[in-house]
Amino acid sequence: MDIGASLAGSVSIAYLQGLVEHLGQIGVAPAELLGHVQLTPAILAQRDQRIAASAYLDLLGEAARLSGDPQLGLHLGEAVRPGYYGVLGYLLMSCATLADALHRQARYASLVGDLGRVELADEPVREGLEPQVAHSWQPLLPQQRALLAEETLAGWVTFGRWITGLDIPPTEVRFQHPAPADVSEHQRIFRCPVSFNQVDNALVFPRRLLSTPLGQADAEVRRLFDAYAERLLGKLRQGHSVLDRARESLAAQLAAEGPDLERLSEALALSPRTLQRRLRDAGLSFSQLVDETRQQLVLHYLRDPARELADIAFLVGFSEPGSLARAFRRWTGQSLGEYRRPSHPMP
Repeated sequence: MDIGASLAGSVSIAYLQGLVEHLGQIGVAPAELLGHVQLTPAILAQRDQRIAASAYLDLLGEAARLSGDPQLGLHLGEAVRPGYYGVLGYLLMSCATLADALHRQARYASLVGDLGRVELADEPVREGLEPQVAHSWQPLLPQQRALLAEETLAGWVTFGRWITGLDIPPTEVRFQHPAPADVSEHQRIFRCPVSFNQVDNALVFPRRLLSTPLGQADAEVRRLFDAYAERLLGKLRQGHSVLDRARESLAAQLAAEGPDLERLSEALALSPRTLQRRLRDAGLSFSQLVDETRQQLVLHYLRDPARELADIAFLVGFSEPGSLARAFRRWTGQSLGEYRRPSHPMP
């Protein structure tokens, strides 16, 4: 199994900007929100930087608390602008058709954030209904799944209407999480049947819409952004940032000696103070890095149903399975047994 891939996880500052701006419009100052993960508003000027995905999810949870908005995810998606998707947003706008744009979105989604997997696939044939496709999103981390799924799908609908010029509602929308008490905002934004407790998070729409030409199509601009996006994706996959290298080294350290800041700093050829500053720039403390790395490794190891919980506890540096069980409930709100049931969608 690819341990490196399991430790990926960062979000672009451009995408963070959307959350900060939306909260600003309802009276929450950027410093108040960003201070929750020890970031300052100065980070927003560094649009080529990224923060840890876990830090973004912490900010999303804090934003829900500060806003008091039970439908925050939907409203964030509704407020999406092309600039929030960074390079990917402008690449999608330049594509010739909706199909071109959605295939590129699936390929380059991690440039916006390593928060979930994007897929475009044909739906099973249904009698009396023209051929359909499902544009789906599967979260990679357990925190804020419902909020993030609603933000993602509402954002897709908003952005899709903007680049196609079409105001056609989806055939249906599916969510994995349970239905909230009030679904009136879901109905207002999606304007179609919305189902909950489903096997995926997906927008379903007629396959013929994939051939819709986009109003700002520009082949030359698309080629330029394609090349640029490919270079950025290559850099991201190589994992050369301090955050990526710290996760990799710490993963090896956990089972061997346990987490230690000085030992990790030495492995990265940095002073402890410099490492702490670099982590702070990504929205993490050392203890949060340890907790995040453990969480992602545990979710990765749980994909193997034959692996014993005692082995997993040892591999992530817990002294016994009980410590793992308590940490897992804190991370996910579930017991290990509940999470390992066959019906649970593995990350």
